[in-house]
Amino acid sequence: MTPPLPTLAPAPASVKAPSLPVNEAKLEGAARTYPIRDIVTPSRAEAASTLVEVPIGSEYPDTQPENESADPACHTFFSAYGLSPSQFKWLAANRRKLYPSICPAPSLASVDFVVLFTHDSDTYNAAMPTPVHTDRAGFSDFNPLTTIDTALLSGPDADRAHREYVWVFRTRRGGFDPMKFSPRRRPQFSTTESKGSARAIEDAFNYLQEQGTRLEAAQ
Repeated sequence: MTPPLPTLAPAPASVKAPSLPVNEAKLEGAARTYPIRDIVTPSRAEAASTLVEVPIGSEYPDTQPENESADPACHTFFSAYGLSPSQFKWLAANRRKLYPSICPAPSLASVDFVVLFTHDSDTYNAAMPTPVHTDRAGFSDFNPLTTIDTALLSGPDADRAHREYVWVFRTRRGGFDPMKFSPRRRPQFSTTESKGSARAIEDAFNYLQEQGTRLEAAQ
């Protein structure tokens, strides 16, 4: 008789590590490659400690600042006229750190506040908003930061002024027209400071920040 054939034990099944779903695997890899870090926002006190002082008699910068109005933090927009060289540089160096939500207006249609600066003059006639010209293609020469008229007062003389004046006017967004701005219009805020002081700008922007917060709350 033919002896029975030996029975072979079944080969052990290969054990595979459990695979993660595709989306979980991607997330796991992303977590290893791009660790999450805490985002630290400087406080107002810390921002103030880095305040850049602008010397008296400084000149305007050779290049214009970047388009600050495109910052997503912007909620309140202004247009300023009659800036001295030191005031212009102070805004460029300190506005974003101290008042990130208050930005130069990108166009006439975005202006919420008009700010006028004068130097040793207690009337704002010399700092009236300048006309804006628009070509056939729709492009205008609007500039939210307008410096002093050097035909009336030189930059160094403005920086050497004994008194600094500032007036703030609230405008309806989309309704600001420099050609119709009255020289007898009453400001919502005004102040004056002594020579060489940036307090006039700070006081004006503190007011803009307070009003901007109220506008956001009302919306």
